[in-house]
Amino acid sequence: MATRAPLPKNERSRLSRITHMGLIDATADDVLDHIVSMVTHYFEVPIALVSIVSEHRQWFRARAGLDERETPRDIAFCAYTILSHEAFQVPDAMLDARFSDNPLVTGEPHIRFYAGVPLVTADGLALGTLCIIDTTPRPQLDPRDQAMLEMYGELVMKRLNNLRSASFVDQPTGLFNRLRLEEDLEALHDRRKHALVALDMVAPAFLDSIVKALGYSFAQELVRCMIDNCRSQLPADTALYKVSPTRIALITRHARPEQAERVFRQLLEHFRQPLICRNIPIQMDVGIGVLPLGLDRCDERDWIRLVVSAADEARGKSTGWRWYEPHLDFAQQRAFLLLAALAEAVRSPDQLSLVYQPRLEVATGRIVTVEALLRWQHPMLGPISPMEFIPLAEKTALIRSLSLWVLRKAVAQAVIWQAQGYAFKVAMNVSAIDLANSSFSDALFEQLSVSGLDPSGFELEFTESALCDNPEVTRLQLERLRGLNIDIAIDDFGTGYSNWTYLRQLPATTVKLDKSLVENIDSNDKDRGLVEAIVDLARRLGYRVVAEGAETEGVYEILCELGCHEVQGFLVARPMTVSALEHWMNVERSGKVRQLRSLAH
Repeated sequence: MATRAPLPKNERSRLSRITHMGLIDATADDVLDHIVSMVTHYFEVPIALVSIVSEHRQWFRARAGLDERETPRDIAFCAYTILSHEAFQVPDAMLDARFSDNPLVTGEPHIRFYAGVPLVTADGLALGTLCIIDTTPRPQLDPRDQAMLEMYGELVMKRLNNLRSASFVDQPTGLFNRLRLEEDLEALHDRRKHALVALDMVAPAFLDSIVKALGYSFAQELVRCMIDNCRSQLPADTALYKVSPTRIALITRHARPEQAERVFRQLLEHFRQPLICRNIPIQMDVGIGVLPLGLDRCDERDWIRLVVSAADEARGKSTGWRWYEPHLDFAQQRAFLLLAALAEAVRSPDQLSLVYQPRLEVATGRIVTVEALLRWQHPMLGPISPMEFIPLAEKTALIRSLSLWVLRKAVAQAVIWQAQGYAFKVAMNVSAIDLANSSFSDALFEQLSVSGLDPSGFELEFTESALCDNPEVTRLQLERLRGLNIDIAIDDFGTGYSNWTYLRQLPATTVKLDKSLVENIDSNDKDRGLVEAIVDLARRLGYRVVAEGAETEGVYEILCELGCHEVQGFLVARPMTVSALEHWMNVERSGKVRQLRSLAH
């Protein structure tokens, strides 16, 4: 009865090396194919194989005289060959108890003679074999032929190592690649004495801009220039790894943090000067992330992600370099998960909702506008603050989907309130992305047309940051909207662009003072003086002035005194659901108005 070969003592390490070398399911190699062809001719056998013995199968990396690409390991002759570093021979399989009823002997390819040599790595791991097979019995190889088979096996192993080395090198730059970095990290003996460093040279978007403006070949030359400059600032024996088009990694010893930081300061100082590429100066924007490899509770499979995250944070915050901090990684993971969940929330019928916050007209005590504010109830995490998820969405195209969702809901609710006789407008916020082209404007026109809503009953609020990206396109979109008699409000005024020379050219009707300007005007003379100047100038330019953040009676009184047309804040009313707002309008509003009018006079 055929028996299965025992497992080598180093089986786990052996299988791991097979995986890291990419030996299974690799593409055909002409050199290996040529070697097995030479072997069949030299030994005058019908079959020769380069076999890689994995956990359950043996895979033929190269073969001659056999159509199959694999066989089960438990019937593989090669499973015996890898048990030692010596040649393994079976002169007649029919006379060998281990193989006499083996399916490869009793059936195709009818093996009778087998001779194989193990393919052994420098550290003693037998990954597979080079073997020859005949369908008739043969005597054992004489010493000369056995030596030849062993030399052919060494040639195969050299080729596998060369293929492995080639797979570890990034061809355009000549740097080691990410796969080699993972191998070298795994091979470190005392990781606690080392740190993984990522150099984030420029923002990926900036490199894309360079490609568009100056071409791909220039961008490639710039990357090589970055690498050469890095090498000039590091010890000569430092191995560099490419982990992305703009990121380079290295492994360093960090006996003391100050020693590592001295290197970082040197790199940052060097890159403060522009790199000259084809006589064009290009300013780098370097961020350095550092991950000590001895951290507890740090999954080694995440090392590269964590250090790249730290480098991104360093460049984004302009801190130069940043040691990995778990709380920053948690924040980035949460941000990613929220973005993924938010895409689903837009499609969900019950996760997103709108609440509405009234704006009070000081002179009449009327509620002239209610602002639609988005809320998100995550099924597992509970309520997610808009201060957290909206800035995340604004960095992606997802903000368009959110804006369209709010638009449809707000317009539908405005139609209902118009039919019920409420005279206030409904306002919603739009982002810079919404105003970057005509898509949002077109959608708004369609909603107004389909719903029959009077455009004068709708208002759009945009922040000053929208002007920075593409002011001309933004102005054109706002003019389209204003042409329908839709009111336009500049939101969060005083915290961003705040260029009166430019803003006076926009078709805006309202300026909304940011809460941060307003909240301390009853205790800070400078804040009060600034708000007074802004209100005066805005009124002179014909803007309606709305003050956000009125939360105390003292602040409200001063806002009225300074001439604000409308006030919004918790003192007036908090954001409310539709039913709560309707109840407040019908029952509580009159008492609140009397209280506030007494303060205003």
